[in-house]
Amino acid sequence: MGESFKLKFHWSFQQLLQEDIKYADISDIIENNKPFLENDSLLKEDYEIETHIDTIRANTYTLKKRIYPIEYPSGDSTILLSFFKKLDRASKKRVRILHYGDSQIEGDRITGYLRNRFQRRFGGSGPGLMPTVPARAEFASIVHSASSNWRTYSAYYKKDTILPHRKFGVEGNFARFTEYNTHSSDYDNKIKQAWIEFRRSGMAYSSVNSFTRCRIFYGHYNESGIVKGYVNDSLVWFEEPNSTNKTKTINWSFAKPPKSFKIEFESIESPDIYGISLDAISGVAVDNLSFRGSSGTEFSKINYTQFKQMAGYLNSGLIILEFGVNVVPYQTKSYSFYERALTRELNYLKKVFNNTPILVIGVSDMSQRKGNYYESYPNIEKILEAQRKAAMNTNCIFWDLYHAMGGKNSMPGWVFAKPSLARKDFTHFNRKGGHIVAQMLFNALMDEYEKYKTEYKKY
Repeated sequence: MGESFKLKFHWSFQQLLQEDIKYADISDIIENNKPFLENDSLLKEDYEIETHIDTIRANTYTLKKRIYPIEYPSGDSTILLSFFKKLDRASKKRVRILHYGDSQIEGDRITGYLRNRFQRRFGGSGPGLMPTVPARAEFASIVHSASSNWRTYSAYYKKDTILPHRKFGVEGNFARFTEYNTHSSDYDNKIKQAWIEFRRSGMAYSSVNSFTRCRIFYGHYNESGIVKGYVNDSLVWFEEPNSTNKTKTINWSFAKPPKSFKIEFESIESPDIYGISLDAISGVAVDNLSFRGSSGTEFSKINYTQFKQMAGYLNSGLIILEFGVNVVPYQTKSYSFYERALTRELNYLKKVFNNTPILVIGVSDMSQRKGNYYESYPNIEKILEAQRKAAMNTNCIFWDLYHAMGGKNSMPGWVFAKPSLARKDFTHFNRKGGHIVAQMLFNALMDEYEKYKTEYKKY
């Protein structure tokens, strides 16, 4: 009011002037997708959802079980058949699910429970592909540490002019324990050392702790060196990898699952380490591949030849892409640009992974504060539709997480549930909420698998 006075309303009075906002009823979603209580060696209270969950404006035990369905382009329900056939052979040969996503999947929040469901039904063990350097978010499935002299380079970071290549591998990043130098004469010819260590986690499912195979993916190596393996502090293995410009693997099998093991590197110049896989010879491996801050449009920045070469080492049955929350804050009238960019990336991934089925998960609900209440961002459904169209454009399947979790204004129900199922940023699920999302996704995939067994398997 003029330049000298400001009129402020108390929120309780301001709310009287606002339209009555109704949060979505998510009670049936929670009730029918509660994680199963496992007879396992983890902390049950961290996985158990209380019998009665008090959600905002919600009543529990009201509706029957509901599976939110997977959408197929042009109704082509045969797209997942190759994946289901690999699941049928999982007792003899490992099949891999790569779960890519942004910070919504960090710390194995969603992937961990999805992995558990697949491994309990189809066999398999281990946490899957791991980065060289631990991620910023705590990874509950395994205790991961590394020496401080590793440096990580990522495809989804700003372009690094020091890098002589764009070879980032399947994980979209690699690490080195020596700097890149323009000329070999720049090295001081002194032996450098670095290490990576993995130990069992008390928060992990038993199947994750029972891995029997380690594979180290490396490349761009111009020197000779030694790689040593320690189990429970005892040296049990070493190898002298040859110099190479291609992607190679160092394979290491365990007589029995280790409680802890350590990998040590000694060399004048570091190789590029693209990741370490911890799994088994058979069963299902599910990888948590989080690109924090990404919109899912960086895959084409990875060198195609090397990307495809590393993908060739993996028996990939399904690729899952879960992005979108980083697009929401940038509001615009049309998201056709995002549809085009995502279409490009999906086509690129289909070439890299030899037409492995790709499942695109639509963006989850996100809320912003409006006075004394929370409401969904107005552009979420536009982003969701852009993702759906990109999936349909590229013959990929689509799962609508936004509506599966309750649709418009559903995130407050997840945040205010008791116990809470999402963080107070009204964007990210917490660990308990991530397990419910994983259960919903697993239900949707297994619903299609049961149809396959009755409708297609006989052929």
